[in-house]
Amino acid sequence: MFKEEYNDMVIVKNIELYSLCEHHILPFFGKAHIAYIPNGHIVGLSKLPRIVDVFARRLQVQERLTHQILDCINDTLKPEGVAVVIEASHMFMMLRGV
Repeated sequence: MFKEEYNDMVIVKNIELYSLCEHHILPFFGKAHIAYIPNGHIVGLSKLPRIVDVFARRLQVQERLTHQILDCINDTLKPEGVAVVIEASHMFMMLRGV
């Protein structure tokens, strides 16, 4: 079996996300940014936004959402490294004026 070596980092930025806060039952929305260093396995770029969407469709908190995306990529691709950053606006904070 032929195994290609990839040394470049894969980065997908500005992935739109929409979710519902499980504490306040109000929406939060924003962008996710994902980066990973392949360890012989890569996925098509459209798969990373799908991962974000699958986990964001649940009642969620932003911190858990970030970890679920990271764990999914780690468990599936076993990369040398992975990073997930989510920038979101939370409606419950916007309504309170915070």
